[in-house]
Amino acid sequence: MKMVKVTGALLVMVMMFSACNSSKCYMKRFKKKAGKEVGTSNVSMRGDSVRVVYPEVTIFDFNKDEVKPEAKMSIQRLSTLLNKYDRVNFVINGYTDNVGTEDVNLSLSQKRADNTKAVFQADGVSPARMQTNGLGASKPVMSNSTDAGRQANRRVEFLMYDKKAKKK
Repeated sequence: MKMVKVTGALLVMVMMFSACNSSKCYMKRFKKKAGKEVGTSNVSMRGDSVRVVYPEVTIFDFNKDEVKPEAKMSIQRLSTLLNKYDRVNFVINGYTDNVGTEDVNLSLSQKRADNTKAVFQADGVSPARMQTNGLGASKPVMSNSTDAGRQANRRVEFLMYDKKAKKK
């Protein structure tokens, strides 16, 4: 009798896990995997979307839009995961520090987002799954008054969502 109860409980758990097709559930599984597999990223969840930021990896040099080789390795790990989670679409937001004019920073941040998209594409992620935005010096994560702060603000952030989610 005890074996029947245990087997029944396991069957219910398996059914619950396999029935987890909602966007929130899918994205929770993605977040959990991302937290384990994509290295030094900061992975957080808000609603049904997942935000991925690499606070410890310098992605871009000052006034440059090319993704640094050490950052490409982190992005490639994320690409591998995205290729397994093919329902995940995402937005790549590019940022700069506050050095330079607003127009220059907007253009540079867009190029950073576009070049990051190219890294994902080279790793087999469909361009149809990605959007890019250049947001300039808006939303700094650290003060621009120090070299370390400006370096941290030269970044891209990834906002990921389930393409099957119903938009309200």
